[in-house]
Amino acid sequence: MNIVIANGDHEASYIIDMFKSKENNLIVINSSEEIAMTLMERKHVAVTVGDPWLNSTLEAADIFEADLFVSLCKKDTDNFAACMTAKKIFKVKKCICVVQNPRNVDLYKKIGIDSVISSTYLLAANIKNESNADSLIKSLSLDDEKIVMIEAILSSKYIVCGHAIKDIGFPKFASIAYIVRNYNFLIPHGDVELREGDMLMIACAKENEKKVLDYLKREKRA
Repeated sequence: MNIVIANGDHEASYIIDMFKSKENNLIVINSSEEIAMTLMERKHVAVTVGDPWLNSTLEAADIFEADLFVSLCKKDTDNFAACMTAKKIFKVKKCICVVQNPRNVDLYKKIGIDSVISSTYLLAANIKNESNADSLIKSLSLDDEKIVMIEAILSSKYIVCGHAIKDIGFPKFASIAYIVRNYNFLIPHGDVELREGDMLMIACAKENEKKVLDYLKREKRA
């Protein structure tokens, strides 16, 4: 399969690992020259630098009639533009994109994008498995504005560093969705030891954001 991975940072790295095989030809595109260089060095793939919603970029990457186009842009509108350009002009067989606003899922599908993924709904499912906070689950499902996603990079001076998740008393009102360590994704089960440089993606209700940040930033005593 010819698979196009457009934009994204840690997400792009994860998808490259998933699909990198002799059977797949990966076509990687990224707007950031810095991220492109990192992916080339760490994943040993060629990366076309440019905005994936521009005809010139997609032409340079030679995506014509690719089997799959995965768009991981930060803005929903950029993902929409990239997928529609790939589908309508370059005749890509199937387009998938992520959206920040769950309300765009049905809209984008109706307009012609094959698969639209809402990270909010996926996070809600993850939290439901880890927490008994039923009221939080309901608010996630009904109103995406009530949830925040915290991206936290751990410092060695933080108390949580060097301890397993099960031993740190992580707040019940928040959930670690995943951990990125050296561009690899880790499932945050209780036995995982948190280390300096780990990037934690944490979901919580908006009113609990400060509590989570205060918890994470607690420093070890000198």
